Amino acid sequence: KQWYQRRVPITAGEDEDNLDYEAESESDNMEGGGGEGVQKDPTAFPDPPLEPVGRSRKEDNRALLITNLIRPFTVLQLKTMLSHCGKVKSIWINTIKSRCYAVFSCLEEATRARETLHGAVWPSTSPKRLNVDYAEDERMYSETDGELIGDSIDITVIE
Repeated sequence: KQWYQRRVPITAGEDEDNLDYEAESESDNMEGGGGEGVQKDPTAFPDPPLEPVGRSRKEDNRALLITNLIRPFTVLQLKTMLSHCGKVKSIWINTIKSRCYAVFSCLEEATRARETLHGAVWPSTSPKRLNVDYAEDERMYSETDGELIGDSIDITVIE
């Protein structure tokens, strides 16, 4: 993908008028040099947080509230990232994509997601760290207008 192009000198003479130029694209500046490297997808599964996640004050359950989401990302990229932790049964995201609720198929998968994602940076271009905690049922129901309850979104678990 070519995001921008600029002209850079390829031969230097004593006079600026005699300079030859060629186009340089962002792909020439990616990892590995010479355009051979692969640019990391900013929405790929995040690196684990540096510190272990502390005990939640909320009751453990299959539903998680994820906040500090920063665009750009698509809902499909979010679902795919969450599927690395387990089977996501339902998901709801607010209109500005800053917070979401995700319901996993079992408590162990939700706990794995919380421990893996809390404090992680996602997408990699985000200036914030994710805040992941167990959801409170009443608040979740209120915020989602009950839309999350009963949804069934089948997402393939990626290992």
